[in-house]
Amino acid sequence: MQARIIRFAMVVSLVAIAVFGLPLAVGAARYYVVDEQSGLEDDAQVAADGIAPVLAAGRIPGNVSPVSADSPAGVYGLDGRKITGDGPPRLAPVLSAALTGRVVRASTGDEYVVAVPVLDGDRRVGVLRASHAEGQAQDRTVVTWAVMLVLGLAAVVGSRLVARRLAVRLSAPLEVLAADAARLGEGDFTVSAPSPAGRGEPVPEIDAVHRSLAVTATRLDELLTRERAFSAEASHQLRTPLAGLRLRLEEAASLPAGSPSAAAALDGALEAADRLDRTVEELLRLAREPAGARREEVAVPALVDRVVAEVRADGVPPDRPIATRADDGDLHARASAAAVRQILAVLVENALRHGSGQVTLTVRDAGPAVAVDVADEGTLTLDETTLFTNHPGDRGDRPGHGIGLALARRLAEAQGGRLRLRSPAPTTVTLLLPAADGGGDDTGA
Repeated sequence: MQARIIRFAMVVSLVAIAVFGLPLAVGAARYYVVDEQSGLEDDAQVAADGIAPVLAAGRIPGNVSPVSADSPAGVYGLDGRKITGDGPPRLAPVLSAALTGRVVRASTGDEYVVAVPVLDGDRRVGVLRASHAEGQAQDRTVVTWAVMLVLGLAAVVGSRLVARRLAVRLSAPLEVLAADAARLGEGDFTVSAPSPAGRGEPVPEIDAVHRSLAVTATRLDELLTRERAFSAEASHQLRTPLAGLRLRLEEAASLPAGSPSAAAALDGALEAADRLDRTVEELLRLAREPAGARREEVAVPALVDRVVAEVRADGVPPDRPIATRADDGDLHARASAAAVRQILAVLVENALRHGSGQVTLTVRDAGPAVAVDVADEGTLTLDETTLFTNHPGDRGDRPGHGIGLALARRLAEAQGGRLRLRSPAPTTVTLLLPAADGGGDDTGA
């Protein structure tokens, strides 16, 4: 790009010099010729006026030549013959019009010639011929052309320097854009911020493209991060239904073929497969849900009961009962049912896996929000920040916290809610969702 801009500037400057410089050079040369001839004519006219009385008296004038420095002159009679001075014996035919009273200018190739009539009043008494070498005008023309050539070269060099600076100013941000685009194609979504090009003013159009590329890179980065997080979170969420399905199938395989127990085990395996399929569909829908999507009205107590029923269907240890309570059976939240189901499934699974004793889910009215408390009888040794960090943690000596709870918190925040640790002993995690009739998203209760 730089080379093209420089070439274009050079061509434009050369064309401009040719269009304006050549006529000026020709005009300067013509001007010097006319100036020389006019000066010679003025000198000849002065000399003619001086010898007019002498010729009128019939005498031969003396000291006629030269009329000026390097300008020899001769006096001719009305018959065209030389009377005195320097010049050819006869007046050249090209100058014969001077015999009729006209001033004649001519060029012989080596010198400029002027023929001026000598007048005594209104009476013609002769002709004064003066000449001057053309070399002086040519020398002045050569000097002028040399100066114009130097100025033209300076203009070309200046144009090249200006074009180079402009090319660098324009191409530098474009080169940065190209490098950013190349890194973007390689998976690096770091886009440099637009900055003023060179030391001049920024180029608004290029900066606008740069900002658009930066926005696109940010969106791609967020999308890829979300997809990677979804892959990790989905695998975490699928472990429980897959384990339930495996248990059902192992149970069916251990029973006599065709027995009622085997049929019941297979039915349970089919139900587990259905729940697994629904979990995958919900996770995919949530991962692709655009920001700011319209949320539905969810009956929270009924949804809590369904989640608990599914968990029980997958199998719950006898010493880990699950109980539900609701302060009001008609509490509704404004959220995605799929998202709330996944959040509650994560909370119940974590309580069963890492807690102890009975797991209790309590639905209560929290003013502008609907709160769901998931509690067990264990004690949490982690702080809230560590608990919801997206890496394996521990509750005492039990590893496994992190990915599921990080998913649950992200889903809650995407629904305009919050997920927080309400109490470490007994461990209680609270999900806050915007109430359907709350008129706002104040979930700080």
